[in-house]
Amino acid sequence: MTTAIDKKTPVYYNYVGGEWVESVSKERMESFNPATGELVSYSQKSDLNDVKETIHSVHHSYQRSDWAVNPKRRYEALLGLARKMTEKMEHLARILTMEQGKTIRESRIEISGCIDTLKYFAGAARTVCGRSIQLEPNNFGVIVKEPIGVVGIISPWNWPALLMIRELAPALAAGNGVIVKPASLTPSISVEIFKLIDEVTDFPKGIVSIITGPGSLIGAAMAKSDKIDMISFTGDTSTGKAIMEMGASNIKKLALELGGKSPNVVFPDANLDKAIPVIGKSIFISAGQICMAGSRVLIHESIKDEVVARLKQFAEGLRVENGLLESADMGPLVSKSQVEIVQNFCEIGRQEGRIITGGRQITGGQYDNGHYFSPTIIDELPASCRVVKEEIFGPVLAVQTFSNEQEALEIANDSDFGLSAGIWTNNLNRAMKMTRGIKAGTVWINTYNKNFPEAEFGGYKQSGLGRTRGIDGLMEYCETKHVHIETD
Repeated sequence: MTTAIDKKTPVYYNYVGGEWVESVSKERMESFNPATGELVSYSQKSDLNDVKETIHSVHHSYQRSDWAVNPKRRYEALLGLARKMTEKMEHLARILTMEQGKTIRESRIEISGCIDTLKYFAGAARTVCGRSIQLEPNNFGVIVKEPIGVVGIISPWNWPALLMIRELAPALAAGNGVIVKPASLTPSISVEIFKLIDEVTDFPKGIVSIITGPGSLIGAAMAKSDKIDMISFTGDTSTGKAIMEMGASNIKKLALELGGKSPNVVFPDANLDKAIPVIGKSIFISAGQICMAGSRVLIHESIKDEVVARLKQFAEGLRVENGLLESADMGPLVSKSQVEIVQNFCEIGRQEGRIITGGRQITGGQYDNGHYFSPTIIDELPASCRVVKEEIFGPVLAVQTFSNEQEALEIANDSDFGLSAGIWTNNLNRAMKMTRGIKAGTVWINTYNKNFPEAEFGGYKQSGLGRTRGIDGLMEYCETKHVHIETD
């Protein structure tokens, strides 16, 4: 539900118990367009009373409805939402771009990804399979997969629609009740999707709710609640660690998809005509604000000058402008504070390395009201430099050089993160050796950032716990029960 305070700016409400409700305090948060500084919407600034009521509502609905034991209903509900989102694709894409800043082309891709994910997990809802085992004479084991109960999903601001649906779809497909807490910077797109959920009658009233407000308050309350059986969090590693600590109070199950510092490794036999634009897009998509961004490029010393020169040309050819323009290749950063973070890293790069291109905020004219930053490439950085080691979440590419396969592998793995990697070579033996050696949850060979709901995704090391997407992603939201039968 939305209303308007000034007849132009929408006001979004929480969705609890199948009803649109205002927060107890009646306080509101503001969401701004990072391209123009214009007010996009108001949403509820919920407090602990709102959180408790939401948790109680979903828990009650889960206990009383047939959702957990009716896979056909779950199938119809998820497929119904996919159809609704298809009908509203352009509307949703525009809201996403206005609120997050990414280009309208990226927003269409994101909404399409939501629809594909919903369709996949709609089918998966009817195939939550266990197995049977002959244990010994007259003894049988039946391994049953059951929903966990009530799941709290805390979603991020960078891909707020897809990264919410990526967890919401399998959680619902498995038969759980769900509470979503969207990022405070981008609540509008999430609530707009819930408006479509409200129109799908196959969802039991109250089985899925959304509540907006401060993450530090709502996220903590969800993590500590005895009525929430699992937390799924997508975001930065430091917050993920805090959620782990809070969830330990009642040994809550966790699914964490966290940070990354992913390398693209380029060998001398790579097809550079294909590699250069893909590597460029891997870091500059969404202005680098994506966990799997290819934020490091490892180049064989024999081709370094050519690769760097071609990446520089690619970066400088990007049109950075308001994402609503069809011509935009890269939009703004999400906020002023994000600009400051990226600026600080670029200053470190300037001091410890060499700026190849970019490294500055874009200002003047139409740019003054937004949060624009130039596509940046930094070379000659020491391995210990923070630009190389830390997730920047901005359009900053760090260049590293290697002389042989073993050194490439060591540099690629010299990170606290292990989310994804790209290998560029026409040598199949080399590609497979590198794939086995790199400690990352996804390794692409001669491509990058290809994701499908059928294929699992997640990280090694400090990039997270568990897997999303695919069969494993569905099983994350299930408990396993052994039923033992002895016959006479």
